[in-house]
Amino acid sequence: MSRRKTRVSADTTGQAGEFLFGSKGMSESQFMDMRTRIRSPKMLELLLYYSVMGISMNSETALEIKDSTQRLLISQETRNSKSGRGEAVDVLRQNFPKRVEVEKGWDEDSEPYR
Repeated sequence: MSRRKTRVSADTTGQAGEFLFGSKGMSESQFMDMRTRIRSPKMLELLLYYSVMGISMNSETALEIKDSTQRLLISQETRNSKSGRGEAVDVLRQNFPKRVEVEKGWDEDSEPYR
C-alpha cells in the first residue's frame, strides 16, 4: 500500500485564508464573535450578558464592552495552546511546496557546458 500524503484542498485553503484575513458579509463584531476563544464559564456569561444587552436594548456601550473584551481574549496567548490564527496558518502550510536545496557550482571532473 502506498502512503501518499494528501494535500489540503483549494477550498479548505481558501476557507482558512478567509478565516485569517477576511470578513466577508460580517460586521466587525460578528467577525470577532467567530474568532474569540472563551476558556471559562464566567467569561461566557459576561460576553452573553453584554451581547444580549447590546442587541435587545440597542445599547452601543454594551456592544463596545463586549467587543473590547473579545479583542483582549483574541490577543491573549496561553502557555500551552496555539491561537486559532496559528492553527489556521498550520493548515495553510500543509499546502506549501516543500523546500528543496540545490547545490550551486559545478563538479571539477565533469565536462564544461558548451
